[in-house]
Amino acid sequence: MKIYPSNIGRLFIAVSMLAGLASCSLEGTNVNPNASTEVSVSAVLTGAEVALGFNLGVNAGLIANIYIQQASGANGDAASFDNYASSTQYFNQTWRGFYVEVLDELKIVRTTATQQQLPYYSGIARVLSVYTYGTLTDLFGDIPYKESLYGNNITNPAYDKQEDIYKSLQEQLDSAITELSLPAASNQGALPATDDVIYGGNIDRWKSLAYTLKARYAIHLTKINSTTAAQAVLNALYDGARYRGIADNSGDALVMFGASTTNANPFYQQNTNRPGWIGLGASFVNLLNGNAVTDDPTKPEGLLVDPRRAYFATPYPVGSNTYRGSAPGVPGAFSVIGSYYGTATSPVVISSFTEAKFLEAEARWRINPADPLAKTALEAAIRSSFQRVVSNSTDPYATPEKQQAYITAKAILNGDSGSDLNTIITQKYIALFLQPEAWSDYRRTGYPALPLAKNATSVANPNGQIPRRIPYPQNEQTLNNNTPAGSGYQTPALWWDK
Repeated sequence: MKIYPSNIGRLFIAVSMLAGLASCSLEGTNVNPNASTEVSVSAVLTGAEVALGFNLGVNAGLIANIYIQQASGANGDAASFDNYASSTQYFNQTWRGFYVEVLDELKIVRTTATQQQLPYYSGIARVLSVYTYGTLTDLFGDIPYKESLYGNNITNPAYDKQEDIYKSLQEQLDSAITELSLPAASNQGALPATDDVIYGGNIDRWKSLAYTLKARYAIHLTKINSTTAAQAVLNALYDGARYRGIADNSGDALVMFGASTTNANPFYQQNTNRPGWIGLGASFVNLLNGNAVTDDPTKPEGLLVDPRRAYFATPYPVGSNTYRGSAPGVPGAFSVIGSYYGTATSPVVISSFTEAKFLEAEARWRINPADPLAKTALEAAIRSSFQRVVSNSTDPYATPEKQQAYITAKAILNGDSGSDLNTIITQKYIALFLQPEAWSDYRRTGYPALPLAKNATSVANPNGQIPRRIPYPQNEQTLNNNTPAGSGYQTPALWWDK
């Protein structure tokens, strides 16, 4: 992917929340809507997409995945995330990254595209805006929504209830699908092409992503009404018998990165600039080793090693054939992010065919645990993850026979409500490595059953439980009079997590 420094160079100043860099005040998080015609809609879209990739990878992905023990805060400032002791100032960049570097830019795209009659650009920006607001509300709960992005015109935006935001997200995705379904001739100008670094202007894939996101936000509501949520998932993914979600791995929504230092993948930059800060969690590596999440990290590998192990993790010690994660809350870097996500050109995943099939598997199971299509979807999800991640045909743990043996053993649904859901979500937890969506799954299902971290009790987390939300950032608490008081890692509970 080509990077355009004039549009995104400012992103690399503060790419990592874990670096603890200072953030601007809320007044700086909102765009002047009168400036929308002064920029190139094409250039701003490119910058916004890459900004989303960076912020999703580090400012959402790593923090969420440390909480659920895929990653570990091994050393430096990152260690505070491992036992939930981070100062709220560390969340300033998470907030700023999504509001300033992504949503402000996407508003410019939407406004300009509407003025210039470019519904494809508007539809793309609308899908990405939904994704960004959805990420924010799943991290923090209630957030500024209707009054956000108005600059100095509204310096203390009101907080919208998550329930209302979720309703609007579905409506916005419907509007985006309508825009993206218009004929190409409806666009009074150039169509999205290489400036769209996610799909290269492929509008059908943007529509498939929109339907998959509708399914994602529907499944989040299973604690409110399991059957209704599950049916909404299938209604999004299927139009009658016609499947319309992301249809195969070629339709995955990925932000790709370049080989140079300033264009590199954010996980790679994090590990290069702060080596030893981020390791892998014992619970995740235990699963890769074919063991249970609660096993001792030093336990020898089991009989059924995950075929993705050598791509998701690095050996420890270096040069060996063993893998080890860090126990939650105990500093120490052993295995770290492996080659699939940890190289300069590795992708950051927005959504994927793998996720879509896990959504379908869970939805079908919730409606009818005996539905054979639930198992079919589960197997397809695991297999597609193998196809995406495994690249070394000489890896003895990842031969076609080993992959099939893994699927045969792990994709078993026997009608037991506890074990079946555990099977689906645990396999999704592995496949969605470094994606914050896995934290949402854990919060609404309790799977996988992760052990508690050591030394994780604080005022913000009094019982030492795994976080269910992020406290509001220090800047927001100081500068926005409407910021709800008293937020911690457990309370107030997110609407869909009550």
